[in-house]
Amino acid sequence: MMLRDFRIGWRLLVQQPAYSLVVIGGLAVGFAACFLLFGYVAFCLNYNSHIPDNDRLVMIKARINLIPRPTWNLDVALNLRDAALKSGLASDASIAEYTNRHTMRAGTELHAVTLMAVDPVAPKLFALAAQEGDLQSALTQPDGVALTRSGAAKLFGSRPALGQQVSYGNTTLQVRALLPDPPANSNERYEALVGSASSAWDERNEIASGNEMGHVYVKLKPGASIAALAMLLQADVENTPFVHDLKNSSMASGLNGRNVTDIRLVTVRDLYFDDDLASSGSDDYGHRSSVIGLAAGGLLILALATINYINLATVRTLRRQREIGLRKLLGASAAQLARQFLGEAILVTMLAALAGMLLAWLLLPTFSDLLNRDFTSMFTPSHVMAALAFSCVIGLAAGAYPAWVAQHALPAVVLAGRDNSETAAGLWARRVLTVLQFASAMALCAATLAVSWQTWYASHASPGFDTRHLLVSHLAWGAENQPASDAFLEQLRRVPGIEGVATITEAVGRDGNKRVDMLTTKGGNQITIESKGVSPNWFDVIGVQPLFGRFFHANLNPHDEKDSDGVVLNSSGALAFGFKTPQEAVGQTLSDGIQVIGIAPDIRFQGLYAAPVPLMFRVRANVIVMIRTSATLEAAYRSIEPVWRRNFPNAILDLKTQQAIIADRYADDARLMRILAISSAIAITLAAFGIYVLSAYSVQRSRREIVIRKLHGAGPRDIALMMMREFGLLVGAGAVIGLPLAAIATQRYLANYAEHAPIGGWTLLAALLLAILVTLLATTRNTWSAMRMPPVLALKD
Repeated sequence: MMLRDFRIGWRLLVQQPAYSLVVIGGLAVGFAACFLLFGYVAFCLNYNSHIPDNDRLVMIKARINLIPRPTWNLDVALNLRDAALKSGLASDASIAEYTNRHTMRAGTELHAVTLMAVDPVAPKLFALAAQEGDLQSALTQPDGVALTRSGAAKLFGSRPALGQQVSYGNTTLQVRALLPDPPANSNERYEALVGSASSAWDERNEIASGNEMGHVYVKLKPGASIAALAMLLQADVENTPFVHDLKNSSMASGLNGRNVTDIRLVTVRDLYFDDDLASSGSDDYGHRSSVIGLAAGGLLILALATINYINLATVRTLRRQREIGLRKLLGASAAQLARQFLGEAILVTMLAALAGMLLAWLLLPTFSDLLNRDFTSMFTPSHVMAALAFSCVIGLAAGAYPAWVAQHALPAVVLAGRDNSETAAGLWARRVLTVLQFASAMALCAATLAVSWQTWYASHASPGFDTRHLLVSHLAWGAENQPASDAFLEQLRRVPGIEGVATITEAVGRDGNKRVDMLTTKGGNQITIESKGVSPNWFDVIGVQPLFGRFFHANLNPHDEKDSDGVVLNSSGALAFGFKTPQEAVGQTLSDGIQVIGIAPDIRFQGLYAAPVPLMFRVRANVIVMIRTSATLEAAYRSIEPVWRRNFPNAILDLKTQQAIIADRYADDARLMRILAISSAIAITLAAFGIYVLSAYSVQRSRREIVIRKLHGAGPRDIALMMMREFGLLVGAGAVIGLPLAAIATQRYLANYAEHAPIGGWTLLAALLLAILVTLLATTRNTWSAMRMPPVLALKD
């Protein structure tokens, strides 16, 4: 390709600004979507890539099989670090434990700071280096702390942080090092680091006992087997006295031969796509198939935009046939013509890629919020160069067909003024591309409607009580059994506008705190049942009445764990104990002399993802506070915050609505819905543009047929039906291809729910009707032109 070919292409773009704007704009949207989605794919594929030897650095994951709904997670007994080092298979190991308190005070200001305790070997494992100060001193001195740049900015603003003091609870720490922020695609996201011997970490003396949980990293020796180390750690866990006693207790009967705790290892390189962790419901991990699906979506949008360019470029090439014929008569070879048209296509796609990257840069904050990820490092020189190189490939592919059409122009025919239209095969090829556009658009629209309807249905489904006017907060860490908590709750009840205050183990809609009890069923079998600790008035505050029996007396002491008033079961719990009906359980005595005093309705703590599970409610002191008030969230915060600050001066009040907590459970679905909605809007717009171009060319190509029909008595209605018949067939073919794919995708998506919205086939029908409407709107102008076409304009050609 020569510079002259690009100059010709540039002059044509300047001479036809409307055409240039449409072509480059459409491709720019496709490149922007592709760049952003491929940036997300790169973000996921390079998770923890900054860590050296990330295929030898492993994390220990565990699954406790005694609890209901056991899931894999990275919180394991920290003493497994020592067991790994003793195995002879590891060269280094470190803990990484987020401390319970997340607040620091600099001067008089209190800030939420994510603090993590690590061993002094951590800088070697994670390739950490201080930008200022001495990192080893920060991790080995009991009063040392290292701050990241964002942590230092949060605490000190623009003031120098190195050497300053901060308060953490009752401990004073000195800033001895400043670190860069960890990459956004890193497993550990912290703002401050202390050593495992730090005076700020109260749990440091609990590691040897096996009672302290956290993350454990192990660096394998070269050639060491992950499977061998996993077996050794599994044996170590199974041989602890605690697990040995559990196996010999009645609780082991529900294990059915399984381990009390399963142990596996995962490399930090593969951590993000670990299926065990992704199935736990945390958005810190992802499924490889989902990421590949987003990449395919980006390519699909770019392909749709490219199809539009091919259609436009082909029509323009047909209109330039006299120019092409003249160039052939003047000696232009087939290679020269191909080079010119390919050069024009590459110029267009490169300009579109530049415009698309500018658009992607402008949309980057919105895209980051959409996927709940930080993509600030997406725009790198290598990524920009790769995008430009890819645009050249797209240009070659998109320009190939117009170049082929140009080569087949017959100089004698076109210079004589006779029609040398596109071949039937070429026309059918472009019709097929239009069908694929509509198939993709309808599939995306139907999937978007299904996901949107299910997300709305799930987030608005009743969890079993009225969530309106309910606020949720978390007591200061470790304060549930302290006098300050009782004082706070009592003072909170006297705040004007507060109608009720209660506590529970875990907020409805969250699943982070599971407690179980082993009890005997009516038939004598041992079962484990999930237990929820509540204050005596919890049911009253959330507005739930007993189905049978009664709830707890209001004067019970939550700190007295004798269950003197009995327990409450939900309907599923009563049936799990072997009673024929929930009502039959009322007044019955379970093991250990526990009496069932009432039956509560099934409350959906896990939302619609799972069927209601058997639950037992007991009166206990808890950390989650539920507040009923008619005040807005902002007004309630203003009235509660002074009471909070008086009782918990070193903690920050976090107040949310119960409805927001339930909606958070469907945050991933909401993000998927927004991505699909944007993709659908782009796809349907591109499809509409594509059929508009095809209809314009169809009118031009069929003008003699239209005139002849009119001369034989055809009216405007007949001409309109002729046009609509052609494009109706294209839309119908697109529906035959796209809608079954959407139906399959919808069924697979709904399989994640135990209960789903009554979707049926209305989403498919709505997508089809939308495609028909878009087709009518896109072809109306050209159909109207055909209906009003004067015979003389066509016959004189």
